[in-house]
Order: sequence, then C-alpha cells, then structure tokens
Amino acid sequence: MKPGSAVGAAFLLSLLLAAPAVSQTGLNEQAARGFFLGQRLQVTYREGGAQYGTFYFLQVHFCRSGRYMTTGQSRRHTVLDNEQISNFSDQGAWDITTFQGQLFLKYLSDSGQANALPVRLLPNGSLSLGDGISLVKEGPAQCR
Repeated sequence: MKPGSAVGAAFLLSLLLAAPAVSQTGLNEQAARGFFLGQRLQVTYREGGAQYGTFYFLQVHFCRSGRYMTTGQSRRHTVLDNEQISNFSDQGAWDITTFQGQLFLKYLSDSGQANALPVRLLPNGSLSLGDGISLVKEGPAQCR
C-alpha cells in the first residue's frame, strides 16, 4: 500500500462517518425552519424577578421570504404598584443555523441589532426556545 493511499483512505472514511451527522444537522435545520416558515406565532416570556419582572407579549410573523415582523408589548409593575406598559415593533431578517452542533434561530433587525436564540426540537414535532418562553402558532403569517 502506498503511503498516500492510507491518508486518502482515512480522509474518505472520515467523510463517510461525518456524512450522517451533516445530513442529520440539515434535517434538524429544515424541521426547525419549517416550524417557523410562513407562521404567525404568539411569543410570551418574562425577564427579571417574580414581583418586579417585565412580561413580554409578542406577535411575530415569520415570512417565507426570510423576513420577520414583530409587534409587541411589555408590562411591568413598579415599586409604587403602577403598571408600566410599552408597545414596540421590529422587523428584519431571520434564519435557522447550526453552530457547534446547536440549532439557533438567528435574526437581524433592520436597525442593526443581531440576536440568536437556541432552538431545541421536541419529540412531538414542536420546538422550544428555552425555559419560560411560550410559543403558540396562531395561523399564517401576514407578510407584505
């Protein structure tokens, strides 16, 4: 056997062994992308403590074009027992990507703010963006 052929064989073997992982990653990305694609989702979560934390209520339209539109509201109780309500909206580009074996929902706002949330596929076909984040499908996205 030639010295170069052993290296070549090892290289081909490593590609063959890596191929299932790559295709599984691709399947996971497709499944996660399919969950969001063309959907309108209600997303709710809380930041901060139980008494003075801020609650967020978002309606996100994940367009088939790779764009998203969000309208939302935040609510929090102040120390003086008032409720502070803020409304906001955002739009930009979204995609599903894999980094070091972990799926992420990445999005880039038109304002330039970038963010990524880890995505976990669940056995029942839905997915999770983390503890305390609720995702509810509300129908088709209404995209421009």
